[in-house]
Amino acid sequence: MTEKKFWKLGIIGWPLGYSLSPVMHHAALKASGLQGEYLEYKVKPEDLENWLLTVAPTLDGFNVTMPYKEGLYLWMQDTSESRKAVLSQVAAQMRAVNTVVVRDGGFAGDNTDGIGFVNSLNEKIPAGFDDKKVLVFGAGGAARAVIWALLTKHSGKRMRIYLYNRDAKKAADLCAQMTAAKPAECHSEIQVCSNEERNEALQFDLIVNTTPVGMNPGEGPLFDYGQLRPGQIVYDIVYKPKETPLVQAANSRACIVITGDEMLAGQGAAAFELWTGVPAAKTLPVMKKALDEHFAHREKAQA
Repeated sequence: MTEKKFWKLGIIGWPLGYSLSPVMHHAALKASGLQGEYLEYKVKPEDLENWLLTVAPTLDGFNVTMPYKEGLYLWMQDTSESRKAVLSQVAAQMRAVNTVVVRDGGFAGDNTDGIGFVNSLNEKIPAGFDDKKVLVFGAGGAARAVIWALLTKHSGKRMRIYLYNRDAKKAADLCAQMTAAKPAECHSEIQVCSNEERNEALQFDLIVNTTPVGMNPGEGPLFDYGQLRPGQIVYDIVYKPKETPLVQAANSRACIVITGDEMLAGQGAAAFELWTGVPAAKTLPVMKKALDEHFAHREKAQA
């Protein structure tokens, strides 16, 4: 009798302890009838190279979170034979990796963040989302995934995408990279957003936060939340807490709100399919339910 495979999965980042990926991936394993584990690997930057060469090859796959998404892309770009690494077209274009499939000691880097973002957005987006203005906060790997998803999944639409980051040069560099890489059929434009423009939130149809702002109490707002208006789409990819100050303000002003757990579940289901072959359509509702139950349990415990 053939021994049933035991799937060894996980997530790498630093620091960790906030991730809800184990919650939804363990639920997906159980629902799919698969034996396995999904562990957190808290790896310091100085230990990353050693972990990738010693621990990673023993796994079947792993997710990548802050601060390693762009670093993994650069590491996997190296053609050293010892690394046996390849990048998907999406990961190469995004210059960021959030999912790695391990096969025979080799690595295949991919990025499912854009899939998770755009699929959950499409569920809430009004018909004919054309000639709209979008404001994206952040200039890291998540911002890159969001912008790339808008450019490629809505390439037939004409959007004006504004990017704001405290480091204006980093924002300008990302705008230039995305403009150069966008598909020929894409008519959208990307530009840096000024300090003044970011507080004029009324003018934007979609506002996306890809920064960690909202994760910790006492942080200042991303912009003047009093500028929010009914019907605007507000998407905060922070999922812990689920009700960030931005989400609370958007809900109070009758905005169309999408919380970070939507993107988390979407990218997670896509990653799980890359590892196991189980269709994302099967595990997505399982992951969403697991996250809902987690948040409900926390609310009850804090009551």
